[in-house]
Amino acid sequence: MYAPAGVKTNADYPIPDTMKAWVLGDPGQLSLTDKPVPVPKRAEVLVRIDAVAICATDLEIIYHGPPASILGGMPHNKNFTPGHEYMGTVVALGPGVDEYKIGQRITVEIHAGCGQCKRCREGMYTACHNYGLNYGDVDKGHRANGFTTDGGFCEYQVNHINTLVAIPDEMSDEEATLVVTAGTAMYGLTELGGWLRARASWSPAPARSGSSASPLPRRWEPIPSSSPAHATTGSRSGWSLAPTTSSMCARRMRSRRRAGSTAARAWTT
Repeated sequence: MYAPAGVKTNADYPIPDTMKAWVLGDPGQLSLTDKPVPVPKRAEVLVRIDAVAICATDLEIIYHGPPASILGGMPHNKNFTPGHEYMGTVVALGPGVDEYKIGQRITVEIHAGCGQCKRCREGMYTACHNYGLNYGDVDKGHRANGFTTDGGFCEYQVNHINTLVAIPDEMSDEEATLVVTAGTAMYGLTELGGWLRARASWSPAPARSGSSASPLPRRWEPIPSSSPAHATTGSRSGWSLAPTTSSMCARRMRSRRRAGSTAARAWTT
């Protein structure tokens, strides 16, 4: 049975020496085969994959290759396992890991930066300078599971502790596979200045001649954070608008109005 030196396991979570994994062959071809169960190193854990989602990017990789980069080139016919939206259970701990426990349910994000380049030191690990350049040498530190290293279309996978997100028991396996996707949207909101809670002054803008477009709000107004809030009154919906995003929202709303948009939207991305 699985018992690598320096790796902590638990008899309640037995691990085989080999696992089933989908491997990418020619473009558009996946085959189910046996692979060795990977071994976590320092600051890594072994995850038993309990659920995995299929992203449109996975299909791009399977059929066309990019944005995956394996051994410095296209991922086809390199014993590569795709898949990056997965969740599971921690079943083994690499040397020195005490941030997570065996048996803990987690979901994962894709990137573990090398931690050494300028971007990683600035916290921009998703833009790690070593992305795709370690050519399979995971000791460099960079991983992008399903892109530059093996992903989640298999039974077990190694993840850096920085890529793990603990999930509550109330969250289903299926929901947990989409946490990172939701996080992508949340990142966009954060970069725009936070949740957009805006109110529109609903003096209808005239639709263009011959257009079926619904009337759009003429202007968007920020509500002071001290406003009693955020309740809907009359035709005004009570949202607050982050100041850093107000001009962007206005530009986008004007742009959509010129384009004859069919509905008013609160811009959240």
